[in-house]
Amino acid sequence: MHARYAVGVAAAALLVGGCASSGDQHVPERADAPRLDPARCDAPTPVGDVDRSAYGLRYTRGTMRIRVEPTDAEARCVEFAKSGNPSVEVPPDTLLFTFAGTDGEGGQFEFLASALTGGRVPGSPPAPKLTAPIPARVGVSVDGLYYSATACSLTLTRVGAAAAAGRFDCPEAVADDANPFAPSDDVPYDEAPTPTAPPATARLSGRFEVQA
Repeated sequence: MHARYAVGVAAAALLVGGCASSGDQHVPERADAPRLDPARCDAPTPVGDVDRSAYGLRYTRGTMRIRVEPTDAEARCVEFAKSGNPSVEVPPDTLLFTFAGTDGEGGQFEFLASALTGGRVPGSPPAPKLTAPIPARVGVSVDGLYYSATACSLTLTRVGAAAAAGRFDCPEAVADDANPFAPSDDVPYDEAPTPTAPPATARLSGRFEVQA
């Protein structure tokens, strides 16, 4: 294995696992990611209080539905089950939620904890009610392509120790060669391949709900 690729695999494993030790991970039995009617990715999410402390959040089950709308293909809605570390906290300031299917498919999103806390530190007055979307990053691996979007909006409709839910929208996601859900020794990373065509793009949107 190339040394540079070995580092990439380790980084991908860290991202998908949420920085967990093997004894701290929740690894549910995986099943094929269902293909749903695209309208099901637009279903409302549960609404409740949004705890802005961003502390001690652990979720062991739940789903993420992602609507993928490629620029040159029909839209589809896929659903993945919660996977990885129950704790979504990734130091120093990230909250990462991971979901997986089989055959290298899965979805994930992350955002800065400070976006949820409003930049408050322990002991300071609580942040006001969250009334606007926050920035997020979303990635999805489906049908042999991994799409990543760095400029998404995330609307949290519920956050607490028992459950969390919300919706996200990404105007543009770009297909990447590296898929963190299916690292492979067959892909050399010593030299970046010369692009032969513009990368595929898609719009991503969807919902998630998780429980402790």
